[in-house]
Amino acid sequence: LVSSAAVKKDGSLWVWGSNSHGQLGTGNTTEVHKPVKIMDNVASVHMGYEHSAAIKKDGSLWTWGDNLFGQLGNGTEDDEYKPVKIMDNVASVSLGGLHSAAIKKDGSLWTWGCNVNGELGNGDTYTEPYPIKIMDSVAAVSLGYDFSAAIKKDGSLWMWGNNDYGQLGDGSTDEQDSPVKIMNSVS
Repeated sequence: LVSSAAVKKDGSLWVWGSNSHGQLGTGNTTEVHKPVKIMDNVASVHMGYEHSAAIKKDGSLWTWGDNLFGQLGNGTEDDEYKPVKIMDNVASVSLGGLHSAAIKKDGSLWTWGCNVNGELGNGDTYTEPYPIKIMDSVAAVSLGYDFSAAIKKDGSLWMWGNNDYGQLGDGSTDEQDSPVKIMNSVS
């Protein structure tokens, strides 16, 4: 990752660095060597692998950048050079290599993008360019390059996706295209 972002205390979002797929949200693909403001009223930002996401203070989720596998969640596979609104009532977001996930304020987990290794957790391996609901009662989500993890509100850890090296922790090296419970009492 060679792009950077910061949210100032006033809620303004500033970006700089590589911009090969428009991941800075400046409206083009030109590198930026000094911080440039692109949005206001931002609560948090997450920079992924050539795609980016921000949650505004009103709970709306915005994405931009590389969209070859629908990882922006806007229903297309076209790169977006400026932020595009995806959904409302979002509490948190995580970006993987070519997939994305968001937890809504009601605790529901939604995923979208590349699904070659089952990293979306919806039971198949078809790419999804729109957010799809995976599970409820989720407290936290974190995405690797091609695998995913979620902690439910009851403290249980669930994982799915690529498992070539046993990274899912389920005792195998088999790909999992649906969430598998790994352990309890995780915080």
